[in-house]
Formats: sequence, structure tokens, C-alpha cells
Amino acid sequence: MKRSCLFGAIGVACMLGAQATEAQQRPPTPQISGTTREKAKEANANPDAVVLEDFQKRVEAYMAVHKAATKDSLPLKETSNPAEIKAAQQALATKIRMARATAKPGDIFTPEIRNKFRRLMYPELKGAAGREAREELTEDVRERDERAPKPVPMKVNAAYPEGNPLPTTPTNLLAALPTLPKELEYRIIGRNLILRDVQANIIVDFVPNAIQ
Repeated sequence: MKRSCLFGAIGVACMLGAQATEAQQRPPTPQISGTTREKAKEANANPDAVVLEDFQKRVEAYMAVHKAATKDSLPLKETSNPAEIKAAQQALATKIRMARATAKPGDIFTPEIRNKFRRLMYPELKGAAGREAREELTEDVRERDERAPKPVPMKVNAAYPEGNPLPTTPTNLLAALPTLPKELEYRIIGRNLILRDVQANIIVDFVPNAIQ
């Protein structure tokens, strides 16, 4: 990193730019376990396809928890009252946290899945489209710093800080990643990718250093 780079938003912006050339020269190396290769061989499938299928199954398992928690919660009528919306959100989040009290990083984004996501995102940060995506990410970092947001905890079941802006995920990155149910979304925080429960406003899991 150049000495002119500062800490905080500008520091992250410098990292996104200064490391871009180096990252483009060193794409993430595939990391496929022997177990996954064996499953792929038995199913006559591509190992990467097996990894992505595993991700979908883990998302489905989480959604079963989400839907059960929603079913057990009192339905909230259409309202524009912020207090009622927040109360319903917190109640849902509490039920989900209780149901997955032992959840830990990697329950959804296993090491293999994290590696696959980094490999899916890597090509989208190259070339003209990649430059635009990096500029969009850098601009989001600057805007968040100007609004003095609370730090986003990289912790499973943690709440996304109230009042923090939700950074935009470049469309080319979204298109490269597996589709999610409407209750979930991807967000990029610094160089990390989080999986956020939209209705409960909690971090379901995350990929550290997703942006190479």
C-alpha cells in the first residue's frame, strides 16, 4: 500500500485500488476437498457444481429456521410505524438466534464455498466492468465513512447496525453469485461479503476477504 493511503474509508479505498493489479495476477486457487471430489465422481458431476449445491442446501436449512421463526411470530399488519416495524424485526431476530444458538462462522460459507465465492467474484473485478465495480465499492466506503456509521461486526447472528447505510453490491457481482431467496441478500462490507437476513436484520454468515 502507498504511504499516502490513510486508515478508515480512504485506507480501504486505497487497498481496493492498489491491490487490484496484484490480485488480477493471482486468481484464487481452487480448493476442493477429497470428499467433494469423490461425491462429484459418484454423481458424474463437476466438483464446483457439488460445492454450489452444498451452498444451496445450507441456505435451505437456514430458511427452514427462518420460516419456522416467522410462523411462530405474531403477524404484523401493514404499518409505517417505525417502532412497530423495529419491534417485529427484533422479535423475529430473537427467535432465529434461539433456534441457531450454536451457529458459527462457516456453517453456511464453508471453506470450500468461501473459496468458490472468491473465484466467482474475481473475474468480475477485472477489466472495464471490474474497474466500475471497484469504483462503486470505493464510493460506498467513502459515503459510509462520511456518515460515521457503527462498525459492522463480522459475527454470526449479530445485528446489522441500526442506522448504517446498506452498501450497494455491484450488479455484475450479484449476477455471478448464486441466487438467494428474497428473505436473504448479499452485502459487501469493506473486503468482506455478508449474508444478511433482510427481515430479521441479522448476519447469517460471512466470507472474509471476499474481494481479492
